[in-house]
Amino acid sequence: MLAAAACGFANAQTTAYTTPVGYTTTVLAPNQFNLIGLNVHQPTIASGILDTESSTSVTDAEVNFTTLLTQGQTYVLELPSGVIQEVTAWSGSTLTTSNDITGSVVPSTTTYKLRRASTVGDVFGLTNSAGLTPSTDGDLTTCDLIQIFNGTGFDTIYYFNDGAGTVGWYDDANNPAVDKAIVYSDGIFVKRVSGSNISLVVAGEVKAKPTSGVLASGFNYLNGVAPAGLTLGASGLQSFLTPSADGDLTTCDLVLLPAAGGAYTTCYYFDDGAGTTGWYDDANNPAESFNMSSAFLIYRVGGVKSYTLSVPASYSGF
Repeated sequence: MLAAAACGFANAQTTAYTTPVGYTTTVLAPNQFNLIGLNVHQPTIASGILDTESSTSVTDAEVNFTTLLTQGQTYVLELPSGVIQEVTAWSGSTLTTSNDITGSVVPSTTTYKLRRASTVGDVFGLTNSAGLTPSTDGDLTTCDLIQIFNGTGFDTIYYFNDGAGTVGWYDDANNPAVDKAIVYSDGIFVKRVSGSNISLVVAGEVKAKPTSGVLASGFNYLNGVAPAGLTLGASGLQSFLTPSADGDLTTCDLVLLPAAGGAYTTCYYFDDGAGTTGWYDDANNPAESFNMSSAFLIYRVGGVKSYTLSVPASYSGF
């Protein structure tokens, strides 16, 4: 069932209708890069208590992942603390994770959820039901592009339709890309060419627990994860970002929230060390109540740093 109430984000581009299951509608404007996130997610396909763990594996003796999971798909393991991990392999009751999560698991106590990561086909439709402008000849300058950060750059995806029956999602090396995974912790860009607004509707589950990840130096492209109701002040990010002690934005981490026309509102956390703290925008207006958008950027001035993004307090009953 869908909730009756609707909540809008600050940039007026996304509206969410949510209980534990719902949908989001995000406007993809033409002639700009649209930064968006997946704020509702694939269903939970396994959950329970982790029986054992090692440096990069966990087991749940009650589940046979070999028969449950599909080779070639990407799965995400979620822990209540907010830690998430891509699952790189599985066998029997064991999941292999991409990183060491030993410190986050207490055998026979820690619960988990497992989801399949959404794909390009899931989000934009197997046959481009989202309505992105296709390429008719492989020329990527004339069509809409989906850009997914891969750690060092972007994987570029487009829809091909020659008008004669050859159709499909491809990357910029012309490899089939309908099953390209979009891990929900990451924001993605949709570059639109000329045309009119497109309303991208995505249905799924609401993730009711925090999400933890790692920030790299420079720009980080992140998903808001929660579909609505989370403010910058309640995001919890202030506990993980480098603040400014004097209003100098060149020495602190920055949160960039999408605004109209492809622009961004730059925000930072101020802490003078003497008790004056709070979120502000770059014009020094209070920003505590700014709503987190579908996706956002963090510019990290320091080195690698873990972070946790909270969910709205209203999700505590889920």
